[in-house]
Amino acid sequence: MSKPLLDRRSLTASILFASLGVVLHPPFFPLVFPAPYAPFLIYSIWEIPLYICLLLFGPLTAMIAGVINFISLLVFFPGQLFTGPLYNLIAIYGSYLGIILIKKRKKFVLDTSKATKDIFSINMLLIILSPMIFRTVIMTVVNFIVLPQPPPIGFSIPMEGIPSVLGLIAIFNSTTILYSIPLAYLVARSVKSAIDRTWIFE
Repeated sequence: MSKPLLDRRSLTASILFASLGVVLHPPFFPLVFPAPYAPFLIYSIWEIPLYICLLLFGPLTAMIAGVINFISLLVFFPGQLFTGPLYNLIAIYGSYLGIILIKKRKKFVLDTSKATKDIFSINMLLIILSPMIFRTVIMTVVNFIVLPQPPPIGFSIPMEGIPSVLGLIAIFNSTTILYSIPLAYLVARSVKSAIDRTWIFE
């Protein structure tokens, strides 16, 4: 009998971490910080559970969690554009891709019990830079295509204004990874001994 692609525990995890993401979203948990360089961009922490889900349970579980979160955003917090949650899902999947590719090329092994030492390791550098690059490049391409379009696709931004807006959004995407991934990594690291399977750590 073949093993199912998604077992009950993984499905439960995807629902749990997606639900945590929804609970941490601004309508329910208003811990947000407008970017000082572009107040229309908001720093928040609701993506972190989705990255924890990936680091602990792997790509399939995390992708399902992302879809559940996407549906929840459509219902509770679509934002200024109805298509906004779709763009956010693309951004999250872009971040996932960066982590997945690094994981395939490198074994993540905890060789120290000190979290402070581990967070300044090559592991941490790679797991930040890779999703940062993939997310920023993918979203720059997506935004270049959609921002000039009229609502609900984009904001009808004239082409001469696109480069500056793309630059601001690229800074936002990069800096979002700077805090989201390390926090998710530390949580995954701390619970490694409590579960019998952790995707990111060998």
